[in-house]
Amino acid sequence: MPQQYVVTSALPYANGDIHLGHMVEHIQTDIFVRSLRLHGDQVVHICADDTHGTPIQIKAEQAGLTPEAFVAGWYEKHTADFRDFDIGFDLYGSTHCAENEVVATEIYNALKAAGHIATRDVEQMYCESCKRFLPDRYIRGTCPKCGAPDQYGDVCESCSSTYGPADLKEPRCALCQKPPVIRSSRHYFVALGAYADRLRAWTSGDHLQADVRNYVDRWLTEGLRDWDISRDGPYFGFKIPGEDNKYFYVWLDAPIGYISNTWRWCKQQGLELDRYWRNPDTRVIHFIGKDIIYFHTL
Repeated sequence: MPQQYVVTSALPYANGDIHLGHMVEHIQTDIFVRSLRLHGDQVVHICADDTHGTPIQIKAEQAGLTPEAFVAGWYEKHTADFRDFDIGFDLYGSTHCAENEVVATEIYNALKAAGHIATRDVEQMYCESCKRFLPDRYIRGTCPKCGAPDQYGDVCESCSSTYGPADLKEPRCALCQKPPVIRSSRHYFVALGAYADRLRAWTSGDHLQADVRNYVDRWLTEGLRDWDISRDGPYFGFKIPGEDNKYFYVWLDAPIGYISNTWRWCKQQGLELDRYWRNPDTRVIHFIGKDIIYFHTL
């Protein structure tokens, strides 16, 4: 019998050109989709630009553009490259769309209603010159483990050690080069531990390849830590309901973009989203790299 599929590739970040790694993945996906259709299966091939976050906010400011105009420019370049390689998406959209805000908010509200959203104060690096909290990648300094200079605020590219930004020696803002200060800010968290059994049951099935399953099992065994899903403004993204200057972390709404852009396609076709995303007879296949397994599984 013909099978129904939703097939996706990882969403390219709207902050640079499509490169060889992207194209290898998207060509693999396209070959898979074509083979399913030759077999008689019904396939929806969905992808989108990943558009939110501090790097895009900052790059847009440096280019003298609004974030919306900045990502629109990359969208045109990305879609032109995919057209030139004859990649046949049913819809190539964006995570910065009304549908994605609706679905992200719906999922957040469901988590909150279930009692699995917590808030607590977090100490972060703040640049008084740039007037913004600094993500790890916008803090540079000396590695606390090996002493290598000019390293990121979360990982040393010299010795591969990981650490927190507060551990960095002689930290400075990567934008203005001035030393940041420590400030406290209230953040929103998903209590992931409440879903540990459900995740373990899902990952123990046939959803993942064996090597990926073993990788995921490691962090399930170590215990799921609460996941910080908020960021302080200025930030390009969707506001958290009831907040004026706090936004959903890009890794919350980016994977939800697969769902919302399928919804966009469904609306164009006069179909219901539940036919695909709440249908046990539909197989959802993601082509992604190992480095983003964590957030996609969650």
